[in-house]
Amino acid sequence: MSPALSLDDLKRTLGPGGLVTGAGLRAYARDSWPQALGWSEAQISAHLPWAAMRPSNEEEAAAALAWAATRGVALVPRGAGSGVLGACVPVREGSVVLDATRLLDFELRADSSEPVVRVGAGWLGGDLERRLDALGWSLMNFPQSLEDSTAGGWIATDAFGQLSTRYGGVRAQVRGVRVAGLNGAVRAEAAGPHLGAEGTLGALTEVTLRVRPKPASRRFYAYEFPGPEPALAWAREAMAKNGPPSVLRLYGPVDAFFNGLKRSGAGSPAGALRSRVEALLLKRTDWLNALTPLLGEKWLAVAVYEDEAPFLDAAPPPAREAADLGEGPASRWWARRYHLSKERLERTFAAGGFVDTADFWAPLELMPGLDAAVRAALRPHALAFSHLSHFDAAGACLYVTFAGSGGGERHARAWTAALSAGAAAGASVNHHHGIGLGKLSWIQNAWDAPRLAAWRAHKLARDPHGLLNPGKICP
Repeated sequence: MSPALSLDDLKRTLGPGGLVTGAGLRAYARDSWPQALGWSEAQISAHLPWAAMRPSNEEEAAAALAWAATRGVALVPRGAGSGVLGACVPVREGSVVLDATRLLDFELRADSSEPVVRVGAGWLGGDLERRLDALGWSLMNFPQSLEDSTAGGWIATDAFGQLSTRYGGVRAQVRGVRVAGLNGAVRAEAAGPHLGAEGTLGALTEVTLRVRPKPASRRFYAYEFPGPEPALAWAREAMAKNGPPSVLRLYGPVDAFFNGLKRSGAGSPAGALRSRVEALLLKRTDWLNALTPLLGEKWLAVAVYEDEAPFLDAAPPPAREAADLGEGPASRWWARRYHLSKERLERTFAAGGFVDTADFWAPLELMPGLDAAVRAALRPHALAFSHLSHFDAAGACLYVTFAGSGGGERHARAWTAALSAGAAAGASVNHHHGIGLGKLSWIQNAWDAPRLAAWRAHKLARDPHGLLNPGKICP
C-alpha cells in the first residue's frame, strides 16, 4: 500500500459507513458484464479496487474526488453495477471506486409547465418509480434493469427504456445534472457531454428528469406476420399514425418462442418444452440451430398504448397479411418485462455455458439483412435469436441474444463474430448498452466521429491525467 493512500485520509473524507475495504471489495471488481461472470478467482483479484468510497451527500462526493486528484489515484464512478459491458470494472492497479448509491435526494416539481423530479444519482429506478407512483406520477424511462440500475447510471450509459418508442431515450427526458469534478467542486451542467460518457468526465451526483401523470389506462395488441418485411411495414405505419405507441416490439420466431409469447402458463406444452430445450442449450447448440427452422418464419408484433384519449383513433392500424392474436402476447410480455435473474446467469456460467446480448441500431430498411447477417455469424458458436425494439423516426434497435457452451474463449469468439457482422452490415454496434470494455475495439462503429472528438476534448479539459474511469471511452 502506498503511504499516500492512507485509510485514515479516506475515513476523514467520508462519514460513517462511507468506506469499503477488505472482503467487501469483491462486489466492486466487476459489474453484470456477461464475460466477467465467467471470470476465475485470479481474474477477479486482478480487478479488485484498493477501496470503495460511498459518499452520502454532494460535499462528501466532491471531497472524495479532490482526494483522488491530489494523490493521482484512478477513480471509477459506479451506480448499482447493472451494466453489461464492464463500464465500471477497475482496470488500473490501486483504483478507488466511488459508489453513488447513497446519494438519495428527492424533490418533485409538479407545479411547473414541465413537471420534473430532481433526484440523487444513486436512486434505483424501481424505488424511484414507486415513490413517484404514490404521489400520482410516473417516470418515462423503464429499462429492463429498472430494479437494479440508478438514475446516474442511465445518464452514464445514455439509456433507453421500454417506453422509448413514445418518449425517447433518457437523453430526451433529462433536464440537467450535477457533477462532482476533480477540482473538488460540484456544479450544475447540461447533461449532453455526460450522456454515454461512463463516468469518464466526472461523478454524477444529481439528475433532473421529466415525469408524467401516472397512466390511467393501457391497451394491448399482438399480431403475427409471415416474415420480417410485412411486420416492419406494419411497424412503420403504427409509428406514423397519430403518435407512436408506448411500446412497439417485433419478435423473430425463436425469440418469441423463448419468451413464451405464443402460449400461456408454465405448465403448457410450450412451457415444458422450453424447459427441456434450455437444459440442452449448454451442451448442443448445433442441435438447437438445426431445430430452429421447425419454429417457422413468422414474426410476432406487440404494441402497448397508454392513455389513448389524447390521441385520435390511436390504436395501431389494421394488420394486413397478419393474424390478430388479441391482447394475450402483449399482456404476457408486459407482466414479464423485467424478468431477469443474475443468479441464473451466474449458474449458467458456473456450469460452463454463456448467455449474452448485443444491441445494434440501424435504419429499418437494413434490418432484415442485418438480423440475418448477425445470426449467421453467431451460428458456428451459439444459438442466437432476436427482436426489434426502441423504434424511432429513423430506425430501431436490433437486440440479439446468444447462448452456448465452451467457456470464455468460445464466448469471446461469439461476441467478436456478432459485433463484426453488425459493423460490416452498416449498423451502429451500440444502442443503449454503452461501450465499457466489451466494445472498445468497435468504438468507431458505436459512436460517430464528432461525438468521440467532443468527448476527447472534454476529457482533456476536465481530466488531463486520465484519473476518471481510465480505460473507458477515451482510453
